[in-house]
Amino acid sequence: MKINTHAGAGLLLIAFIVVVAAVVLSPGCADDGGTGVNESVDAHTLNNGTELSGQWDSSTVNASTGDYFSVRLEENPSTGYQWNLTTSDGIKIVEDKFESPENEDVVGAPGFRVWTFRIMDNGKQQIDAIYKRPRENVTGEEDTFSLTLEVEGEPVVPADGDDTEYIYGTADVDNIDIMVMESFPVQVSVHATGNFKDGCTVIDEANITTAKTGNTFNVHIPTKRPKDAICTQALVPFEINVPLDVYGLEKGNYTVDVNGVQDSFELQTDNVLE
Repeated sequence: MKINTHAGAGLLLIAFIVVVAAVVLSPGCADDGGTGVNESVDAHTLNNGTELSGQWDSSTVNASTGDYFSVRLEENPSTGYQWNLTTSDGIKIVEDKFESPENEDVVGAPGFRVWTFRIMDNGKQQIDAIYKRPRENVTGEEDTFSLTLEVEGEPVVPADGDDTEYIYGTADVDNIDIMVMESFPVQVSVHATGNFKDGCTVIDEANITTAKTGNTFNVHIPTKRPKDAICTQALVPFEINVPLDVYGLEKGNYTVDVNGVQDSFELQTDNVLE
């Protein structure tokens, strides 16, 4: 019997394509982009406890009231750039923190800004963030992140003492002074001053973060004000001291960055007890 070699080759090619497609589409082979982030959003349904990365920018997801979720975006405070985030009324910010890079010895390495949210109301809810220096005007060229939520369920009734909604922001720092205590081990703190834009804004002290990257301390001072408050529209000065964890550091020069304002100090000797 004469064999048609062209037909045989065609069948082999089809079989190979089917096998490759099965492997690629297998659920066990999904790639998370190397982020290590749990992004199990099944058919764009946001499950309770899900953490999303920047890959979900401009997405629309289904969600339920009462659920918690997180958004994790790369941020590099050493450049002066920070994420400024706003939410619609039905989204509550539970936590706002900065995660230092895994290798803190690499100068200028980026970390991550992580927000944890709770969904308080149904309907269409929105999260928007823009990556910029606090004092610079918006140009339209900035990196942004947006997420739309289509929420179902009954509105969440806040517990007693937890019914205030806040608008969160970043403090406008004008000047910093680094204070080095004459003791051993040496103790160091940074004194920051600036102005609030109204009479209702205060420092959100519970969410101040300090992260060390290489020889640079990145301090983020956030603010909050009641969402529905009627505020005096006048500059209000503020000042705050933030301690720095300098025990165990080697002698050398160190930079401190507070919301984009920088200064430096020097350790004359290794700051550790023998």
